[in-house]
Amino acid sequence: MKQLLLGVFFGYGILSAQNNGRISYKAFFAKSEATEELKIKNRLLYQERLDEEMMAKMLTFNLDFNENESLFYLTNSLISEFENQKTKEYVTGLFYGYDEIYINKSEDKLIEQLYYAFGTILRIKKASFVVWKLTNETKEISGYKCYKAMYTYIQKWKGKEFPWEITAWYSPEISLQYGPIRYSGLPGVILELTEDNRGFIVDKIEFYKEPIKIKKPNKGEILTEEEIDRRQKKAKEQLSN
Repeated sequence: MKQLLLGVFFGYGILSAQNNGRISYKAFFAKSEATEELKIKNRLLYQERLDEEMMAKMLTFNLDFNENESLFYLTNSLISEFENQKTKEYVTGLFYGYDEIYINKSEDKLIEQLYYAFGTILRIKKASFVVWKLTNETKEISGYKCYKAMYTYIQKWKGKEFPWEITAWYSPEISLQYGPIRYSGLPGVILELTEDNRGFIVDKIEFYKEPIKIKKPNKGEILTEEEIDRRQKKAKEQLSN
């Protein structure tokens, strides 16, 4: 009985320790567009694609988490100031490097602090908006057995809908329900995720004994998808005049 109780408390300690910490992710392009075919057709465009892929690998993101909250944000960019600045801004923006994404599980709330040309905005919706399709397909990532889950995210822009295929590899060995950018709710932490052609893969996992304090994003107006589209259109019209 004593051994059983010790086992219970030891197991509880492990689970409790997994409730607070930080996961670092590296960015990458899921599919290379710098193909040999492109190299033959357009050497300049081929080099641009190579530069973009190189820059993506220089971005590091943190996922800070406690029992109820998480915050995803860019923590380090090793892209040199001597690189093409337009390409640097494009790649950083493509991988949400100017944004902060917050999840509160107990409130089922997702807050995205997003950077646009017309300013910074807040977009709020339910964190449980994802309906995952679970599979039995597995692979190992950083020593953890991971399972594949899939989802199609509908990105709305200018009144149109664009489907983004999402693939998540999660590990039940770490019982967190968090993951990169806006995705959560799986029976294990997401160690690798691809959204359309942008990807994030775990680089380091740290667990803390003390609860980590998560700061909720609060910069910008709260806008609907329709208002975001309207302001984007207005900003482009002003630039063209």
